[in-house]
Amino acid sequence: MSTPVQPTLLKALLAKRHIQSYSAFAIAYNKAVREIGDRNLIGTAPSAEQYRRWLGGRVKTLPDPARCRVLEHMFPQYKTADLLRAEHATLELPEGQEEEDPTNRRDIFRLGGHALVGGVAAALAKGPNELWQTLDSATVGPSRLAVLRRAADQLGEQVVKLPPATLLQDTLIQLNSVHDLLRSRQPTAVQQELARTSAKLATVVGEILFNLNQFSLAGNWYAAAGRAAEEAGDRYLADIALAGSTYLPTYSHDPQAVLANVMPRLEGSPTPTAAIAWLWAFAAKAHADLGQRHMFEQAINASQETLERCPSAASPRPGIFSFLPEKKDLYEAYGYGVLGDADNAAAAAGRSLARYDMTDTTEPALVRFEHAAALVRAGEKEEACRLAMTTIEDPHTYPGVAVVWRARRFDTLLGDEERGAVQEWRERLQAFRVPAVGVLPVASAADS
Repeated sequence: MSTPVQPTLLKALLAKRHIQSYSAFAIAYNKAVREIGDRNLIGTAPSAEQYRRWLGGRVKTLPDPARCRVLEHMFPQYKTADLLRAEHATLELPEGQEEEDPTNRRDIFRLGGHALVGGVAAALAKGPNELWQTLDSATVGPSRLAVLRRAADQLGEQVVKLPPATLLQDTLIQLNSVHDLLRSRQPTAVQQELARTSAKLATVVGEILFNLNQFSLAGNWYAAAGRAAEEAGDRYLADIALAGSTYLPTYSHDPQAVLANVMPRLEGSPTPTAAIAWLWAFAAKAHADLGQRHMFEQAINASQETLERCPSAASPRPGIFSFLPEKKDLYEAYGYGVLGDADNAAAAAGRSLARYDMTDTTEPALVRFEHAAALVRAGEKEEACRLAMTTIEDPHTYPGVAVVWRARRFDTLLGDEERGAVQEWRERLQAFRVPAVGVLPVASAADS
């Protein structure tokens, strides 16, 4: 009769933190990744089956170094080998050394030479927001509205500068605060401003989920953002939410659905704004995918003309609540590339790269892939592969859906060749994928 497998020390320690389910572990694991701050650790959470093996003492070798690093950050007093060794599972911590909840441990900091932990640290962290809520119980003052508005704007800018998933928790916290205030039905002007802020925050959540290949969830959040913008009477933010939702059919390879999404709005002769210019650019991209060069050029020119007609005072800030000329050039480079016009594609990509902030996580990478594609079409495969490799190895490049999709699309242009720079590129492409998200359902759309 075989001896039953004993649970590991890891299981015992997690139980002390009241973490038993896989989803709860994945949340704690990803929180540790954010605390470490190394983007190379994003997406390294184990699968549900691996997690069960870790708990049940069914591992023959240590996990890869990245996972060991995260586990040892979660339990700094232990080595991974000890955590996964079954015979230590019944270890009891000495009295007074009970395992801390990971949230409390994260909140340890020093003040005037004193270490603050647990409830004191939590009270310091949550206290200001609780005070705001108490003060806002009657009506929300202008200073509070300004704080919420500024937080939403900052998240809209940061989501193109940082790995998007790292902002999800902060965005949801802000959104919960806004929703609590909305439920108390503030005066009309205040209610509209709160709805406007919630539209921005919901758009940020949609952007994050899109990048994580969670298309169904992203669509729900973009729809909620549009509804909140309409409640606020903000047509611009409603158009931004519509543009965000158009990412989904775009990266599901459905140009007809893209046109169905944007054309009803564009056919209504809307006032020129950056958001309307973005919708025209989406239409141009869809026409290019359908091989309709004349209609592509009409739409991309409409995008350019709309940007030129926007009031100068309405110049948008960088981030997802805007559509800048460099992004229009990106869409133009894509369209000409699909249509086989390498010269115009390269020219548009060059204009775009000259304008972009290269510390952004996504769009500069997309432009460089368009430039690389133009080089392939011009017969410069080796130079194209070197540019593509530089792009995916850039520490600013985040492997979200759009970037991975564009990398694979570039790869198809290389044909069957398997030597030199092409072979090296394909070896590096193997490891370039959208980070796994263990606590969310798998998306049914988009190639990740």
